Amino acid sequence: WLGRVDVVQPVLWAVMVSLAEVWRAAGVEPDAVVGHSQGEIAAAVVAGRLSVEDAARVVALRSGALRELAGRGAMASVALDAAEAEGALPASVTVAAVNAPG
Repeated sequence: WLGRVDVVQPVLWAVMVSLAEVWRAAGVEPDAVVGHSQGEIAAAVVAGRLSVEDAARVVALRSGALRELAGRGAMASVALDAAEAEGALPASVTVAAVNAPG
């Protein structure tokens, strides 16, 4: 069941938020937090910008939507900058995300 996005993403989010609380209980208070994907939502909780309840709702809705969309597209990681990748793609395909400086 951990292979399902609608299960694993909320689990990972809960681990991130819980781990931050473990660090706080040990006296470590972060000066800044960052995250990617569900990590951004966890960072918002740790920073006090989202309640745990609101963030859990966002994570659940987001992961459910991802499960519904699964199998309707494809993703690839390429060693090109965004402009080069766009130039190499047919008109029906677009760059959805750039996750690296180059």
